[in-house]
Amino acid sequence: MAATILLTGATDGIGLALARIWAGRAERLVLHGRRPIEEMGEALFTPEGYCRADLARAEAPAEVARFLEERGVDRLDLLVHNAGTGYFGDTAEQAGRSIRETVRVNLEAPIELTHRLLPLLRAAGGRVVFVSSIAATMPCAEYAVYAATKAALEGFARSLRIELAGEVDVQVVRPGATRTGMHAKTGVPPGRIDVERFPPAQKVAGEIVRAIDSNRSRTTIGLGNKLLVAAGRNLAVPLDGALRRKERRA
Repeated sequence: MAATILLTGATDGIGLALARIWAGRAERLVLHGRRPIEEMGEALFTPEGYCRADLARAEAPAEVARFLEERGVDRLDLLVHNAGTGYFGDTAEQAGRSIRETVRVNLEAPIELTHRLLPLLRAAGGRVVFVSSIAATMPCAEYAVYAATKAALEGFARSLRIELAGEVDVQVVRPGATRTGMHAKTGVPPGRIDVERFPPAQKVAGEIVRAIDSNRSRTTIGLGNKLLVAAGRNLAVPLDGALRRKERRA
C-alpha cells in the first residue's frame, strides 16, 4: 500500500526535489506551499493534493489539518517539515516582522502542525521528519535568528522522540548549503556566496530520502557538513573564539 506523505515547502528547492522522488515511487502525496497552484507548472500539483497555506500565519496549521480531513486522510505515514525561511545580515538590521516570520515558519509552525497531526501519525505508526540545518550546531554570524530556530527545533525533536517512543518515529536531517534560490531570497548579496559550488537540490533530496528510509534518528548530509557539526559540538570554545577574531578583522 502506498505511504501517505505530507511534505511542507514543496514548491521549490529541496522540497520540490523530494516531491519528485516520492511521486516516482507512486506514494500518496499531500504537498504544501505558499504559491497559488496556478503558478505551479507540474502535474504533481493538483487541487486534490496541494494545500496552499502561509505558515507565517497563525491559522496555517489548522488550515493544513482541515485540508487533510476534507480529503479523508485519517492516517499519516510520514510528515516532513521542510518549509523554512531566513534572513542574511546583521541581526540589528533585521526587521521585527522578519524575525517574527522566521520564528513562526521555522519553529512554531512545525511544532503546532506536529501537535495537530499526532493522531494521524499514531494511527499509522508513522514518522515525523524535521529538516534542520548544520546551523543548529554552529555559530552563524549573519544568520543568527535562523540558526536559533533550527537549534530550538532540534531540541523539540529530541524530547518528542522520547515521548513518542514505540508510537511514532522522530528524525532530524541536516542538509548543508544547497544550490537553491533560498540564498537570494534571504538577502545574500550577489557574488557574496558562490552558490554553484554547492550540491544541487536533487542530489541533496536523494540523500535525505535515503536517510529517512534508514530511520536513523539524526543524519547530517555530506562529509564536510558532518565535520562542521562535530566541530560545532565538541570544539565550541576554540571555534567561537576563532570566528570572533575573524569577524573583528573583517
